[in-house]
Amino acid sequence: MILHPQDAERFYRIWWPLLRYTNAKRGIIPDMAESPEQGPISLSDAFEIRKALWEDDSLREAFITENPARLPPEDLDIIASWQHRRAGRFFVFRYLKKYTIFLDEGSPPRAYGVLGIMSALEEIIGPYLPVLINTVLIPFEDKIIYDSLLSPYNVMFGSSMREGLKLSYRDAQEREGIITSLLPATGSASADETKESFTHRNNMVLSDFRKALYKSSLSPKMVEQHTANITAFSDYLIDQNPPCLLLDIDTRSVRNYLDDLEAKDRKGKITSFKRFIRFMFDSNRLHPETAWDIEDALKTYRK
Repeated sequence: MILHPQDAERFYRIWWPLLRYTNAKRGIIPDMAESPEQGPISLSDAFEIRKALWEDDSLREAFITENPARLPPEDLDIIASWQHRRAGRFFVFRYLKKYTIFLDEGSPPRAYGVLGIMSALEEIIGPYLPVLINTVLIPFEDKIIYDSLLSPYNVMFGSSMREGLKLSYRDAQEREGIITSLLPATGSASADETKESFTHRNNMVLSDFRKALYKSSLSPKMVEQHTANITAFSDYLIDQNPPCLLLDIDTRSVRNYLDDLEAKDRKGKITSFKRFIRFMFDSNRLHPETAWDIEDALKTYRK
C-alpha cells in the first residue's frame, strides 16, 4: 500500500524543490532549506506553502519552465501531470492489500485507490475507519498518491452515516469501479474492453439480485429464471450505443427492450422486471420516481 522506496525518494526529490520555489515566490517563511535533511519545516508552514501552490497553477507551470532544481524531463512530466489532481474532502473508507479506498463527496460518488508514500496510510490515519480528511490526490505516473499532507476532521460517524458510506462505495464500484489512475486515458477503449467492463459491473448487480431472490420464498428454478431474464436485459443494454449499465435503467430502456420481443416471449419477463425493479428500489440503487414510472409502464403490458 506504499510506493516503492525509490519512487518515494523520487517524489520528495520533486516535491521539496517545488514547495521551496513556491515559498520563494510568495515569501511565506524565511530561509527555507534546500532539503528536508538540512532543515525540516513545521506542518503549519508546509500547509501554508502547499495552499499557495495549489491555489495558483502558474507557480507550478513556472517551475516547470524555469526548472531551478534541474530536474530531469521525466520528473518535470510528473509535476505537469499534477494538473489532474483531485483536491477536497474524502472519506478514508477501507484499507485493502493493494491500496486504501478514498471516497469523495460527489454524486454519484467516486472511489479512489490511493497509496501511501513512505508509510502506509493506516499508520498515519489509524486503524479505525471511516475517517474524514482533507487532502490533495495527485498522480504519480500510473498510481494515485496524496501530496504528503492531510488534515483529519474530528467527527464521529453514526450507524446511518456508516451505512450511507457502504452504499456509496457499492455504487462507486458498480458504476465506475475503483479509480487507480488520475491520468487521462491515452486512447479510446475498444468495444470489447468496454463491453467487458460494463459486463463486470452489471454482474455485481445481478449477483446481489440473485442473492435477494434466494432469500425470498422462490424456488431455485424461479430464481435462476428471473436472473436469466434480467441478464438478457443487461446484455441488451451493453449492446446499445453508447452502452448502458443496469444502474441506468429507466422506463424508456425497459419499453424499448420489451417492445422488441414477441408477445409470447414478453409475458414471461414482466414478473422478472417487477422483481428486479423492487430489488433496485429496496437496495437504494434506483430513485423512487424512476421505480414507480417503470412499474406503471410494466402494467400496460398486462392489458
